[in-house]
Amino acid sequence: MGRRLFSCLGKVSSSSGVQGKNNGTVVDSSAATCPDGPVLVELFSSQGCATSSEAELLLSRLVRGDYQLDAPVLVLSYHVDNMGGKDPYASSKWTVRQKAYVQALKIDDMFIPRVVVQGRAHCPANEEDALLSTIASAPRLISKGQHQRPWK
Repeated sequence: MGRRLFSCLGKVSSSSGVQGKNNGTVVDSSAATCPDGPVLVELFSSQGCATSSEAELLLSRLVRGDYQLDAPVLVLSYHVDNMGGKDPYASSKWTVRQKAYVQALKIDDMFIPRVVVQGRAHCPANEEDALLSTIASAPRLISKGQHQRPWK
């Protein structure tokens, strides 16, 4: 299953592009579009945030299939320590991931709840119209050539 997942999200390599800080993996930016490929939706939320529960409900509806979307959606949820409160489900790894997106996407703040779509676009996670529009306009990717395991 891992190879199929990476074939839809983009070629993973450790030989070119911008390397990740922790594991040296890279998503190949020369990936071709694939109309049947899934859309990766990453939610960053926190137990200490009043609007995170609304965002989590919205994404659960997305996963359940309540919306008519043109592509399958893969949803990942990360709890981060934010807003000065301690989240018992949070991991510093997820906070680092969110900070990396803030830098890469040139986002002004670490606002939560935030959704990152395909690693290329973002929007507030509790705004249904913005979320659905961002997902609808996201590229579906499939890589060219061989796939390497990211854990190599």
